[in-house]
Amino acid sequence: MSAFGNVTGAVQGRHPASLLLVGLPLFAALLGVVLALAFGKPTADKPHATAPVAASSGPVVSAGALRVTLPEGWTPARTGPKIPGFEGAHAAFARTYDSDVAIALLPARSPSLLPPGLDVATNPASARPRVQRAGTLRAYDYVRPEKGQRVLDLVVVPTTLGVVTIACSSAVVAPDECAQALRGLHLTGGTFLPLSAESAFLAGLPAAMRTLGAQRLRLRTRLTRAGLVAGAARTSYRLAGTYGTADRALRPLAAPHSDARSTVILLRRLRSRYFTLAAAIRARDRGAFKAAARSIATNEQRLAARVEAWQRAMAR
Repeated sequence: MSAFGNVTGAVQGRHPASLLLVGLPLFAALLGVVLALAFGKPTADKPHATAPVAASSGPVVSAGALRVTLPEGWTPARTGPKIPGFEGAHAAFARTYDSDVAIALLPARSPSLLPPGLDVATNPASARPRVQRAGTLRAYDYVRPEKGQRVLDLVVVPTTLGVVTIACSSAVVAPDECAQALRGLHLTGGTFLPLSAESAFLAGLPAAMRTLGAQRLRLRTRLTRAGLVAGAARTSYRLAGTYGTADRALRPLAAPHSDARSTVILLRRLRSRYFTLAAAIRARDRGAFKAAARSIATNEQRLAARVEAWQRAMAR
């Protein structure tokens, strides 16, 4: 007996509430190939550019997957300045002639690439950064006032593992001093990303897609094996939640009216469609079930195309 037969029969009152949805595997098979297009390959597989040429003789400090060969005149330190957004991060510290330096690989949390506590929204007058260059690498360089009449120079670089953030705290900012560290950057297991209005979104996308892909695979498998109406509906609700999680992670990184925003809208739409699917399963409504399945398939195809486009953008 097919699932839609079961659903129709249930709607007509011919079956009890614990009817099996045997045909749900058919629905999942319909989506399986399409979904694999979006998440079958890690977004970090295609490198954007090689790392800049590292300094040849300086000491090396580590911050998670980030390795930094310190410029001439910089020395490693056991502690450093307390920088908003660095809380809980695996940071490395250094000293220059007149600056205390903290270096970390932070999650992308704002379009500016800065931690929320230092984001441009908190100080619009100094929103526009300088662009620093080191070989093939480009970075934003921000200056922010700090407590105690000190100044904070922040150099940020987007990567597929997050945002390299170099924070130099000093009494007076020395132009380009903090940016000297760019030439010594090296990532293990990740790549640098192009600098653009979409940089923060690209930096946050791989982690969000990995999480979504893993959860989606597990829950979709559970959905294909669902034996009871209630269980299938609960799994559909949880699938909706996975798309909601991805939406919440990426929405703050997407500028209005951008391609990134359109990708976030697709995630939000899929969340809504899985809620609709769950409601159709609970109601044993064959027509609503088929409509939700078709909509999910269509929007997954669109999402797959967008993710593939972002993969190409990362490789520029």
